[in-house]
Amino acid sequence: MASLTSYGYGQHLLFVLFACLLLIAACVMLFRETTHLGRRRMSRILPECAALLLILSVTLLFSGSWGLMLGGLMSGAWMEFERFLTGSFALIIGSYVTGKSPWSGLPLVAAGFLVLPLADAFLPQSALLAMLILSARLIYLVTVRRVLIAQEVTTASIRAGLDLLPDGILFAHTNGVAVLVNIQMLRFMERLLGQQFRSADAFWTALGDFNCPSLAEKKARADSFLFRFAAGDAWLVQRTRLTKGLSGWQMTASCVTELDTVTQELETKNALLSSVVSKQKDLLETLEKTERHRTLQEVTMRVHDILGQRISMLQQLLASPAPKDALETIVRIDSLLETVPLSQEAHPWSLLADMVDTYRSLGVTVTLSGNLPSDLHRARAFTAIIREALSNAICHGRASAVTIRLSEQELHIRDNGLGCPHGFIPGGGLRGMMQRIQRIGGVLRITSGPHFELNAKVDENAA
Repeated sequence: MASLTSYGYGQHLLFVLFACLLLIAACVMLFRETTHLGRRRMSRILPECAALLLILSVTLLFSGSWGLMLGGLMSGAWMEFERFLTGSFALIIGSYVTGKSPWSGLPLVAAGFLVLPLADAFLPQSALLAMLILSARLIYLVTVRRVLIAQEVTTASIRAGLDLLPDGILFAHTNGVAVLVNIQMLRFMERLLGQQFRSADAFWTALGDFNCPSLAEKKARADSFLFRFAAGDAWLVQRTRLTKGLSGWQMTASCVTELDTVTQELETKNALLSSVVSKQKDLLETLEKTERHRTLQEVTMRVHDILGQRISMLQQLLASPAPKDALETIVRIDSLLETVPLSQEAHPWSLLADMVDTYRSLGVTVTLSGNLPSDLHRARAFTAIIREALSNAICHGRASAVTIRLSEQELHIRDNGLGCPHGFIPGGGLRGMMQRIQRIGGVLRITSGPHFELNAKVDENAA
């Protein structure tokens, strides 16, 4: 101890300041360990207590010995018993910890030995060495703790990770109380509604009541809202109930600008396609009327020609000085009129060919097999059903291919469209088909899914 008091005031002051700084660092380390008592064992706390006692002993040793010297007293065996207890405690704890963590236990063993009165002959070098060893230990432990904290998944880390997401997220209990809300969701609330909500029910109600077209256009859907902001971006807010043993709600706010743009373009194209299909349907009806008119004109011209020939022959017969058998000539001329098709409707085969060509020009694959029935009434009924089926397949089913099979008694039509949901109610077009097939003594069977399919069958004995 006499060697310790041989140093001047300035040197002792440096020793004490170094010991105090190390003492503060040890207190902070001990505090951090005690805050995790619920998750850590006492074996993590005892080494820090031993290190703190060692530093405290060294601090009191430097300051106390100098105080005794200033008072005119020899320090003698200053704190030998206390330092013996402190050093022994550090040796025991350090030896126990060494088996699990050598870099934490061995420094305690070395520092504990240097604090023992046995090492007083080497003062103050032994005390300074003990403080250096403990300082190195603290630096090592702090570095390790920082690595562990960075790798540890905690509530704070989860929240920090959610805050980095580009989408807004909100988790709430079944009663609507929000449990976790990330920053993006709070920003969305403030942007759209001008305030933040801690209740999921209140937030959802406010979304339903939103009505500010100048800020954003709202479209309500099932358990979701689509907001198109005036700035050009679109956000989809969805609410889903938590499952798999969890109770509560999850709400998300996602930027769907690109997807919404594509959807709008698709809706526009679908509307345009529906308009084109409707026009083509009207065109087909006009085509039928035009064909009827053309046929009537052809019949009229044919009758006009035959009547002209008949009049010319009669004139020649009357002007002849030696008329032949007039009765035979008149019968031959009348037979020409009997061969003229006086029906005002175009032939079904002509109408069917025009329909197939028209739809193929639109890019629809129409596969036609078989022939129309030889019976004209049946052929016209089949043609009308085909016309309506083609129109429905393109307009309602969005089909790109239609297969048609014909025979004397059967008509089968199948498309590759969307089909119809179960329990659909036939419209005017399908009811018209049923009435047509019933008038010729047949039955119409309709299959709505997965693709639309018609099968008409006529009894071979039907008139």
